[in-house]
Amino acid sequence: MKRLLSLLLILLAVSGPVSGLDWQTVDAEIAFTWQYNAQLDNADPDSKYPSILQFNLGAAFFADWDGEPGGLYFRPGGWFSWNTEDVYNGIARHSEEAEIGHMKVLGLMADAPFGYVFKAGKIDIGVQGGPSLYLRFPLWTAQEGTAVPGDFWKAYYGGAQFLYFGIASWAAIPVSETLDFLPGLRFYYPISNLWTAAPGAHNIQVALTASLRFDAFNGNNR
Repeated sequence: MKRLLSLLLILLAVSGPVSGLDWQTVDAEIAFTWQYNAQLDNADPDSKYPSILQFNLGAAFFADWDGEPGGLYFRPGGWFSWNTEDVYNGIARHSEEAEIGHMKVLGLMADAPFGYVFKAGKIDIGVQGGPSLYLRFPLWTAQEGTAVPGDFWKAYYGGAQFLYFGIASWAAIPVSETLDFLPGLRFYYPISNLWTAAPGAHNIQVALTASLRFDAFNGNNR
């Protein structure tokens, strides 16, 4: 995990001069995320778990090109999750309750979307989309030690099941000269559903978000 964070900071440090990005702000975010569990086997009623609602914490970095108001932007970020999960016929699914064969799993949704800002008076409205990586780490068994960690690693990373595509929209409402409030909506789709045995809608995520945007880089032009 520390390596991932270090890599992100390095990318932030070098990408500005290379690509002309002007790093402006940091967004501290909370989210309430609904995650869909599909019926994995029509012949087995036990293959359907209830969908879950989870709470996420995260942060994003906002950059535009040459400090121009409005226009194109880049907003990489990451959001953490903490879930109980199991694996059914090679497909991971979330569970509301820990049962035999389940594991406690730390998740990180890391994305790097590009977007466009529309000016509406004092309010900025952003629309964005881009690739996402849903990185999951099975840490320990939830009940009686019967889960097999190898099954979880295969379900998360075999067949590139960590690949997602995300879209989002937000509105930046000024609170002060150095602080904005951002309500928003976020959607993630697991691209691997197109080539694995998972149903097409399994593991989609829809989130209501709330962020505080802080000036964090010297010399920004907000």
